[in-house]
Amino acid sequence: MTGEERILLDDEQVRRYVADGFVTFDTGLPADFHAAVTDELRVSMKHDSPMLGDNLLPRIPMLADMLRSPRVTGAVTSLLGEDFVWAPHRFPHNSEPLAEADRELAFDPFQNGAVMGEGSISGSGWHQDGHSKAGRGRWHTFRAANLFYFPQDTPLQMGPTRLLAGTHLYANIHDVVPEQVVLREIPAGTAILADFDMGHAGTPNRTDTSRYMLKFVVLRMETPRGATWDHRDPAWRAPEHLFTPHDLPRAWASLWNWLRGAPRSAGIEPRAAADLPRLLDDLRSRDQGLRLAALYDLAATGAPAVPGLIRNLLATAGHDRHVAPPKDDARYYGKSEDHLHRCYSPRQFVPEDAAVALGAIGAPAVEPLLTLLDHDDPWMRINAVYALGEAGPAAGACVDRVGTLLDDPVPVVVRAAVDALCALPCFGPATVGRAHRLLVTDIEGGEEPAMGEPSLGGRWTKQNHLRYVVSLALLARLTGEDLPDGLEEAFVAGLSEETGYTQSISCQGLERLGTPSGLRAALRHLEPRRWDPHHIRLAGQSGHRRVRQTAS
Repeated sequence: MTGEERILLDDEQVRRYVADGFVTFDTGLPADFHAAVTDELRVSMKHDSPMLGDNLLPRIPMLADMLRSPRVTGAVTSLLGEDFVWAPHRFPHNSEPLAEADRELAFDPFQNGAVMGEGSISGSGWHQDGHSKAGRGRWHTFRAANLFYFPQDTPLQMGPTRLLAGTHLYANIHDVVPEQVVLREIPAGTAILADFDMGHAGTPNRTDTSRYMLKFVVLRMETPRGATWDHRDPAWRAPEHLFTPHDLPRAWASLWNWLRGAPRSAGIEPRAAADLPRLLDDLRSRDQGLRLAALYDLAATGAPAVPGLIRNLLATAGHDRHVAPPKDDARYYGKSEDHLHRCYSPRQFVPEDAAVALGAIGAPAVEPLLTLLDHDDPWMRINAVYALGEAGPAAGACVDRVGTLLDDPVPVVVRAAVDALCALPCFGPATVGRAHRLLVTDIEGGEEPAMGEPSLGGRWTKQNHLRYVVSLALLARLTGEDLPDGLEEAFVAGLSEETGYTQSISCQGLERLGTPSGLRAALRHLEPRRWDPHHIRLAGQSGHRRVRQTAS
């Protein structure tokens, strides 16, 4: 698809995304397209669910037309850059009709965990997603998003997806208020692009018709070098009638600047040095608004704030926070009742706020962060490497120092380092070699089960998690300059990994690399793995003809 065909977002839409964490738009496809998708889902959800899951696209190939449509491609490009990638994870969420006896139950849009119809995959509890089968970090910067696609008219009685505006900047769902709930009727063909960390939930279906929503995950592959939307006005202005209850002009301006490829502190007046002790205290506040305001006040202060933030980070050492909680502990799922309880989890890593602020400060924080890469406590190394990844180009000169942590004796440090490399696409051949080794050799404890979504079944291990994120780091490297030797060999090695996720990303890497030998390797890998969805169509079901897409 050419750039001219993309229908990009405008400044106002991007500003709303920065503050509220989501944007809603029409996909621009004809009504019979959405009707055909709905018909296919009725059959597939009845006979293929829950195995449909990640196989959604080969089962209903016409969905690729939606993902490639001008409005969807334009919105995703606007917020996640020219080189975005659709993750291998995608999932159909159905909300089945409530039983007659349950339809009279009271429902409050703010309610957590309402009764859902039997057979519903959509969960009604407020939650932030974990990266399925990856366990990646939470970022304030916009590195991942969920695309929620609704192929049918979804009135309130049918149970649209609910959102908690502003929670994309939360460490977990804590200190939320009813005013944050966004629950609206959704016309057929609507898409919601929501930051990956946005809190959301399903809603009970009080009709007699199944409700479908399809979720696709999209990933940013590079730190912004400039605006990728229809950008006309560089100034930050808070849109009117936001859904978030917070007023965070410094946080929003910092993130707006990041998306524009501008210095994070551009146009933001720093706080006085005398305010630093109070701001460091406020960083530990349980009030989300006060905490976030302090975080970005410290970030805007720049170099003078670095020593205090380093001390703040070091104060969290010595508590074994790098050790994942057991699966029966809410912290494993990022659902601690106290959002200040940070720890590593294979499902979702939430760093210390000091690390987030240091990453936003950038260059003045790089040298102090590098010293923490040698700290005895793995939690310090994890947070330091996270912050260096968030510093982006400012940390580029030391990216191969980050790469040395791929040899760290603690597997969770390796995981965090690989994640940081996804945001630092300038590493050299030594780091490529280490990444290649991780794709073909086992790590200690790598065979331990590590499913991101245990209820969906399947077998995933810590080894599988690591290799998938390694493949993403290698793919991100293709967005940089002066490509190092060894990339093709590493991608080819990824084709032999047992999970389809690493194989999928490795194929995309070989396609983008474009070498004849790499393309041949990808084709040889894919040919025996094709899936013809018409082969499994039920007797008597005639296939829907491809619907020609039209932009509107």
